[in-house]
Amino acid sequence: DTWLCPYTARSRLRRHPRPSPRAMGAGACSVQKSLDISVDCLPEGPCSLRHFDRVGAPGANPRSVTPQLARSRPGFPGTASSSRSGQTATDWRQPHHEAASRLPVLYDLQPPSPDELPHIVTAVNRQKQVSRRIDSFQKPQGTSAQDRLRKYAECLQQVSGESDTVAKVFEVFEDYMYLHLAMEECTGGTVYERILDRQYFTEQESAVLVKHMLEAILPLHERHLYHGCLAPESFRFLSESPYAPLKLTDFGIELKAYRWDGMEDPGGGRGIQRPQCPHFYKTCRLVFCAPESSPPLQVKECQTVDGHTVFDGHLFADMVGEHVDWLDDWQQENDDDGSRKFAAADIWSIGTMAFLLLCGYPPFYAPSRNAILGRIHRRDISFDPPFWSKISEDAKSFVSSCVRASCWERLSVAEALEHPWIQRLADSSPSGSMFTSFTLNLCRFYLTSLIETYTANILATKFRREDKHEFLRRCREIDACGNGFFTASDLKQVLGALGHGNVFEAIAARFLKSLRHPGEFYLDYIAILDAVCLYQQRIFEEELWRNFQRICQSVGGRGSAGEGRITVSELGLLLGDSVIVGLLMAEIPARAGVEEAGACLHVQNGVRQHCAGRGSEEIEFRNLSALMLELVRSYTASSFVGVAELEARDPAGTML
Repeated sequence: DTWLCPYTARSRLRRHPRPSPRAMGAGACSVQKSLDISVDCLPEGPCSLRHFDRVGAPGANPRSVTPQLARSRPGFPGTASSSRSGQTATDWRQPHHEAASRLPVLYDLQPPSPDELPHIVTAVNRQKQVSRRIDSFQKPQGTSAQDRLRKYAECLQQVSGESDTVAKVFEVFEDYMYLHLAMEECTGGTVYERILDRQYFTEQESAVLVKHMLEAILPLHERHLYHGCLAPESFRFLSESPYAPLKLTDFGIELKAYRWDGMEDPGGGRGIQRPQCPHFYKTCRLVFCAPESSPPLQVKECQTVDGHTVFDGHLFADMVGEHVDWLDDWQQENDDDGSRKFAAADIWSIGTMAFLLLCGYPPFYAPSRNAILGRIHRRDISFDPPFWSKISEDAKSFVSSCVRASCWERLSVAEALEHPWIQRLADSSPSGSMFTSFTLNLCRFYLTSLIETYTANILATKFRREDKHEFLRRCREIDACGNGFFTASDLKQVLGALGHGNVFEAIAARFLKSLRHPGEFYLDYIAILDAVCLYQQRIFEEELWRNFQRICQSVGGRGSAGEGRITVSELGLLLGDSVIVGLLMAEIPARAGVEEAGACLHVQNGVRQHCAGRGSEEIEFRNLSALMLELVRSYTASSFVGVAELEARDPAGTML
């Protein structure tokens, strides 16, 4: 019983005695009246809001956290004084969004964790001393797309208030660029952590977990609201209690923002190439995507200015194009058929997660992103012995019914809940615990996912532009066959050669010490580098926006009114700020030998030329941010290109 999945090296998990096995969570689904609201075609009228105070709520975390001074964090507004700082963030009876400038006043924002995606932080309500999770999303660019996002957030508030299986959305904060959700903090850990914390795990418990996942998404599906790319990280247990309910904590907002932008701008362009969905570049998250939600198998590649193929800039744009085609189909069909298409993507993800919970590895896993996409689009799934030799036929039937090539043939959530494997909770399965290989496989896959996220987050704060090119060059030297992946030992060698050996030491201490015989982890270095580029672009945009607001407020400009625009005559104020100049200089290779004054003049002239070519005296912030990045990244070791040549070379604005 020690066999491992085909893509896993042999290893053993260090066993630690525990006082008693944990229960896998409890709680029943609260079925509510269905609302006629589609994820992509929301009604014109507002969705009623219902606010909830977490203090005293079932499962609330009773611990008290001492408030601290507000910390400025990229993406969040800076600290500001307010006479209302002692009040709650929202009048719970008023259906409106709070200004984002109130967020750091009402909440003590904790530093972001390197183990989480960049848009997630923990915050403590200063008045109530309650911890909450803050999810921040860059708003889509189009007006109609922004309206859809607001309505979707309002619907989430209502659904989460009526259901015990969806993390509650307490407050919504908004400014010109970002939408922030203050959500119920679920502290009980992920499905991975709850399973690996046990010494005994059975197929019956897998069925219970899958049932709870179905119950968590049922309230959304009944209202025609869908996620689009579920993964085990989308669910968390409310608390450490053995009987804490499993809740849906991720609503797929990034994918929806891209899709809605694509509806307004089917041709793509600079506005649609924003770093909204970094998890689509993670192999351990992409593996759960349905074919219609994942990027196409054949993708274009974008060349960097130094001639290296680093960033797959059109990867997500191609997927947006496919979703725009979906919307065209949807408009030609009735509501039920259109809704079924979006629901089917969630059911596919449920089926792949059920597969994972039965054998310890996902059905389409491979060491590289391209190989994963190939297996997904071919539906390359099999129940390989010996890993499935103790699994019941009902379980295999459930997985097969969810993971079908045609979205029309997959089960609905209601049908999945009526499947015999779910109804009888795998009563026909063989008795006894899973094979030892289940725990080893699951542990290895989970650690690979953590390593991917942690490595990308840390390197995004350390790598300069030239470091990324050198990282890619050394990776390709090691990967002589061009497979696109290497081992954790290779990562250690590359980081050590680049002077970042301490990063791998932190990775080893954080994730690899729990394995007695670690073996090898296989990592897609292109996917890691793509995620680094995305995170860095996000950090740049968030820092630029925060300082853009600060400068506009100090001079009483347009930015202070929330219009998000700046005139050509005001560029000097922006480029005269030392923080802004530092952001720009960090994007220029040191060997280019460019002085600050020369770089600022180059950017200013480029922006002026851009505005003059469009007959405008002002520029919107998103376009300004993208153009500034393109201009400073046009510098090489010996020269730079002008804005006209830059736009001709890279019209989509994806050049890194």
